[in-house]
Amino acid sequence: MKISAPNNKIPNNKIPAQTCGQPAFQGLLYVDTKTQMPLDSWFFRDSETLKAAISEIKTTFPAGAEIWDFACSNGEETISIKSLLDSPQYKVIGYDSSISALQLAKKGIYTVFSNWYDSFLLPNTKTTGDENFFKSKFYEVMEEVFPPEKDCRINNKTDYFNIKKFYLDFQEKYFSVNPKIRKAIDIRKGDITLIDNYRNQDKVGAIFFRNALYQMTGNDLNETIEQRKFFASRPVDNKKEIIEELVNKIHSKLELGGIFVLGDHIKDHLFLADRNLPDSEVILLKNTPFFNIWNKKHVCASGLRLFKESPVKTALEKYGRFIPVGFSKTELDIAMPKIKVPTVWKKVR
Repeated sequence: MKISAPNNKIPNNKIPAQTCGQPAFQGLLYVDTKTQMPLDSWFFRDSETLKAAISEIKTTFPAGAEIWDFACSNGEETISIKSLLDSPQYKVIGYDSSISALQLAKKGIYTVFSNWYDSFLLPNTKTTGDENFFKSKFYEVMEEVFPPEKDCRINNKTDYFNIKKFYLDFQEKYFSVNPKIRKAIDIRKGDITLIDNYRNQDKVGAIFFRNALYQMTGNDLNETIEQRKFFASRPVDNKKEIIEELVNKIHSKLELGGIFVLGDHIKDHLFLADRNLPDSEVILLKNTPFFNIWNKKHVCASGLRLFKESPVKTALEKYGRFIPVGFSKTELDIAMPKIKVPTVWKKVR
């Protein structure tokens, strides 16, 4: 999906009296206060991966299945999945470890605003192709609301203010889940590392864990060779073991034919090599762009020491347990060409 500016301005006389104003956003949470993890999310994120995952789920489990969505933030992804699995036979449960995200989910009020990734969902924007389809699904499960200011909380705080300041034709709308299907949207506190404690008997049809694996493994691609001189104690040096343990747990929870869904973030596919990894298993990516925290500029480092093969791919393909069935494109830096990465994996044994 591209970020596009809406063409139409909302006339002042059309703005409902209860629409939230600027003061309502002064106390927004951009990161969880306890974990300091970012809460940014949006509807129908990485549409190519979503389409492939939903198609596989419907084909493999036509009679229905339970779907788990980990690191779901305040629920945009969980709602997106449910809207595409348009049958009560599919139960979708969202899990997040962030108290702040769960508080936002409990309020159940979601913001769509101009020039953000899901701004095509605004009522008066022109859409084509997949956007038309996603927009129709969105309005089947969501309805516009006009909440009081105390309930006007969004998680994309920094982006919201930057966009609002820059675009004169800025729009924002608030939505909540249609009461008829609200009970079908289940968002709970949960941590994927504890997945083996959930539903000990029955297996599930799909597990989503998108754009969060890099946080779990401390895979910060900004940590170049130069930076590691200053942060010697910071890198996680057992990424391979962490990932393999997680994949083992996911494999044991999925039905045969079940789907595991990764994100399209480059940090979920390229991994900094552990310091004790032999050179034969390492590739050095030269002239790597990174953000220098001291002078606050993007510069090129002399190299980035990476796993030659993604430990995620290695763990998933081990013993022939999973095969890739869906792909997306991602990039290391906006100046570099996008690369194709496997984001949807199917359990075949």
